[in-house]
Amino acid sequence: MFRKNFFIFCLTFFTVSFGVAAMAALVPTVAVYFGVEQNCAVKLTWLYMLPYGTFALLWSPLTRIFKVKNIFLFTTLGFGLSAFFFSFSPTICQAFIYRFLMGCFGCSFVPLVLITIGKTVSPEEKSKYIGVLFALSYISTFLSVFLSGFVVWWGIVYLIPAVLSLVIFILGVIFMNDFDFRKEKFSISYKNTFKDREAVAFFFVIMVASFFYHSLQQRLGIYLSRTYFLEQKVISTIFTVSTLSAIVFEFAGGFLSARFGSIKVASVGFILMSIFTLFLLGIRDYRSLFIVIGLWGAGWALAHVGLSSYLTLLPEQVMRDASSLNSALRFSLGGLGAVAGGIIVDLMGFKALFVFVGAGVLYLGISLKKILNKKGVLWVS
Repeated sequence: MFRKNFFIFCLTFFTVSFGVAAMAALVPTVAVYFGVEQNCAVKLTWLYMLPYGTFALLWSPLTRIFKVKNIFLFTTLGFGLSAFFFSFSPTICQAFIYRFLMGCFGCSFVPLVLITIGKTVSPEEKSKYIGVLFALSYISTFLSVFLSGFVVWWGIVYLIPAVLSLVIFILGVIFMNDFDFRKEKFSISYKNTFKDREAVAFFFVIMVASFFYHSLQQRLGIYLSRTYFLEQKVISTIFTVSTLSAIVFEFAGGFLSARFGSIKVASVGFILMSIFTLFLLGIRDYRSLFIVIGLWGAGWALAHVGLSSYLTLLPEQVMRDASSLNSALRFSLGGLGAVAGGIIVDLMGFKALFVFVGAGVLYLGISLKKILNKKGVLWVS
């Protein structure tokens, strides 16, 4: 892969990730800004995730009739404009609309880049490229979460990716290769993809993992605010520690997957996440969270890069559509998980949510190899 293209992809992953996790931390502040309840403001998390999951199904099949570059430029411009108008939303209703549109356009980048890597990079190098890309996503997340604790106006967190999108658009027009993977006949082969047993097992893991992760992740900000009465600066700092841990293990995860196998790395990640939820059940002093929150970030990073590496090793005939389905299912079920997490908290409280999530991710950690029903190309016994 040419260096200029990879640089553009890196900047894109950085841009689209800026502010995603910050929204969970910003919920209390955004609620005050618009004069609404926190349960209303938290909709901004899943109103991004659900369209992200739904529209992700669109972009991969379009690579059969359009060049990757053309799709990339269109969605970059759409994402940038949506982020710009979201930043300046005068009402919560308009914020809902622009956040929804950000999800529609933002979901294109992961499948487009994964398809390009899958078709242009050697198998032994794919995990390393993916590790770098997603590590940059976590660096972006880290910076946005950290910034959210100190800005006077929350909108600046989303004005930054709007400006970066313009830069990416210009760079893409000038330097990006076409990446022409078109076929003579347009078809959407998701049905055929679901006939592949390996792909179905992979999708099951993605769905369950994302559901459990976001059911807790999108409620952490509210939990910290309600339980410990923390200020925005402290909440954002706790999220920042989690993200910093994720950055380290996202970088390492790509190399670990290449060395030990993607399945093994993802399994360790899920187990670390379950240990964090166990700690949440017994923590009395919020200051302890500054230490144990690192398990949550590290666990999700290892699970994420491990599963993403596994995706690029799927058979060529299903890898293209599996790339879109990966994003679609991950964010759709993540959005539903965010909703379900709220329902569980309202009915039974936060401890019930911690048990629910902990048991779920522990099951994945222990059973992942059996679920996928294969050793995987890079599995090392």
